Amino acid sequence: MLSHQHHGHGEHGHDHEGLVGPHTHLTSVGIDIGSSTSHLMFSRLLIGYPSLLQRKPIVVERNVIARSPILLTPFSGDWNIEAEPLRELIDDTFKEAGLTRDHIDTGAVIITGEAARRDNAGKIAELFADKTGKFVCATAGPTLETIMAAHGSGAVLTSREQGLTLLNIDVGGGTTKISVIVEGRIRATTAVNIGARLVAHDGAESVIRLEKGGRRFLAALGQNIDYGAKISDDLRQRLAARMAHVLFDAVAEGKQPWNEFYISSPLGELPKIDGILFSGGVSEYIYGRETRGFGDLGPYLGREIRKQADVRGFNILDAGEGIRATVIGASQYTVQLSGETIFIPESMSLPVRNLRVFVAQVDWDAPVSDRAEAAVKKVLGERDPEVRDAPFVLAFSTPPFVGYGAVQELAKGIDRALAVLPLEDQPSALVFVQNVGQVVGGMLSAKWNMPCIDEVSLTELDFIDVGEVVEGEGFVPVVIKSLTFGV
Repeated sequence: MLSHQHHGHGEHGHDHEGLVGPHTHLTSVGIDIGSSTSHLMFSRLLIGYPSLLQRKPIVVERNVIARSPILLTPFSGDWNIEAEPLRELIDDTFKEAGLTRDHIDTGAVIITGEAARRDNAGKIAELFADKTGKFVCATAGPTLETIMAAHGSGAVLTSREQGLTLLNIDVGGGTTKISVIVEGRIRATTAVNIGARLVAHDGAESVIRLEKGGRRFLAALGQNIDYGAKISDDLRQRLAARMAHVLFDAVAEGKQPWNEFYISSPLGELPKIDGILFSGGVSEYIYGRETRGFGDLGPYLGREIRKQADVRGFNILDAGEGIRATVIGASQYTVQLSGETIFIPESMSLPVRNLRVFVAQVDWDAPVSDRAEAAVKKVLGERDPEVRDAPFVLAFSTPPFVGYGAVQELAKGIDRALAVLPLEDQPSALVFVQNVGQVVGGMLSAKWNMPCIDEVSLTELDFIDVGEVVEGEGFVPVVIKSLTFGV
C-alpha cells in the first residue's frame, strides 16, 4: 500500500474528492527527443485509490508544473544527436521551474521518429536518465510512438468515456503516425513517411534538409531540387497539398504512392469513424494554435491536412495536447508482488531492469495451443526494428482462469512459438495475469531458461524491473514503470 506521503516539490492540499484510503504525490518529468523538436514537461501526479474495491493504485490526477521551450533537435554533421544543446535545455528548464534532480520521483526519456534511428540514440537517452532506477529510458519505434501519441492527445480517453471510434493522426517532422481507437482500446496502428521536415529551408529559402520521402514527393510534382536550391512559397504549398492528399488516401483506402511509403503495416479496412484528433508538431497549425514558421512545411501542411479532413467529411475533435502529446508520458511507479506460484530458474540472475512489455491477447477457446502460438508469433513479429536488441518481457492477457488443462495447452503453444524464434527475439521473462507461472514455467524449463511470474497486470505502455526473490518468502517484487497520460 502507498502511504500518504507528499513526495516531490511544492505545497499540496489534503482534500482529494472521491479518493478512498492512502494516496501520494509524485513529481515526474517527461523528456521527448524527436525528429524535429525536443522538449520536456514537469507534472505532479496524484496516485491513489478511486474506490474501496480498487486494490491497485492508479494515477487519478495530473497537473502540469512547467513546460520547456521547443528546441529544434540538434544534429551534428554526421547526423548523430548533439548532447550539449539538449543538456542546456534540460538544465535551464529545471532552473526556471525551481526544481532540482532530487525533487524528481520518476520520469521518462523517449527518443522518437528519425532521432530514434541515429547511432547514438540509446546513449543519449541514458545520458539524461541519470537516475536510471526511476526512469523509463526508451528508444521508441513507430508503434510505441503511435500508442503514446494516441494516449497523450486524449484520443484514448475520449474514445473510452464517450464510447466512440476515433482516429488519432500524429503529424511530426519525419513521420506521421495513425491509430484507430475503439471504445478506449487501440485496435490498429500504422506509420507513414509524411512529415513537416522532410524538406526544410533556411531564411533565404535554400534547402538545408532533404529526406528520402521529401525527394519522393518532389518528384511526384516534377521537381528535382537538391541541397542549396531555392524552394518557393508556391512549391511548398503544392508539396504540402500533395502530402495531405496522400495521407488521407492512405488512411481511407490503404493506398501508397510508392513502395516503402509505409513504415509499419497498413491499417486495413476502417470501421465507421466518429471523429478525428490530431497531435504532433503540425497539429499546432491544424488547430490554429501556432502561426510562426520554422523553416519547414509545418504551416502549409497544417492547413492542407485540415482542408482534406473537412473535404472527406471527418468530424474534427479538439485534442488535449498537440506537439507535447508524447512528452506528456512520464513514468510512474507501481509495485506488485508475484509469489507462491511463480517459476524462477536457479541460474536466473536477478534483479533485471527496464524490460519493455509486449502483450499477447490469448483466450481459452480451443485449440488453446494453436491460438497461443499464433498470438505470440504475431506480437513478436510486429516489434519495431529499433527495439529488437533491447531486453523485453512477454505478458499474457487472458480471461479468468478455467483449469490447468487449458494452461498446459497454453504452455505448449508458447513452446512452439519460441522454438522458431532466433535467440535475439526471445523474451527475458513471461508474465501472466492469472496464477499459472509455476505450471507454465515447469513445462518450459527443460528447454527455456525463462522466469515465469504471475498475478501481475501489464499493458504495452509498461516497462518493468523484476527484483530478487525475497528470502524466506518466495515472492519477487515487480516494479512497473508505466508511460502515463493523466486524466
